[in-house]
Amino acid sequence: MKKFSYALLVSGLLVSFATQASDDGITRVPVLTRDMANVLLKKAEDTIKSHHIGGAVAVVDAAGQLITFDRLDGATPANIALAPEKAKTSAYFDQPTETYQQKVSQGNLNILGNPRILPFAGGIPIKLAGQTVGAIGVSTPDGNVDNEAAKAALAALQ
Repeated sequence: MKKFSYALLVSGLLVSFATQASDDGITRVPVLTRDMANVLLKKAEDTIKSHHIGGAVAVVDAAGQLITFDRLDGATPANIALAPEKAKTSAYFDQPTETYQQKVSQGNLNILGNPRILPFAGGIPIKLAGQTVGAIGVSTPDGNVDNEAAKAALAALQ
């Protein structure tokens, strides 16, 4: 019984300490919510639909974990696989995937040796209060639409 009482006392002290510490000295980090992710998803899908094509859209958090994903009619198996990977690449490296596509086209083929980098346009980091909180990845049969849809989605969040 003494061990149990001691454990309760220690856990109570820890909770009390954590409560005090949260009032000062803790950095607040903005978070990409599911509702925000769904706004991004809808806007990207609207842009894709305006081109009368299919595709897929993925939104991930800063760690590259999927928050939301959807595929439109007409999405290819490649679109379904690539949208989340574009988002992950962008979140992992805090860079638009278009940056890597440009580097590869300029001859920097070393990038292709990193399995975490997908060098196709359509992945863009999502920033709130100057911090990367996630990324969006868009993949369509027409690669030119990918960046357009991702940028339109980010504009809707602002």
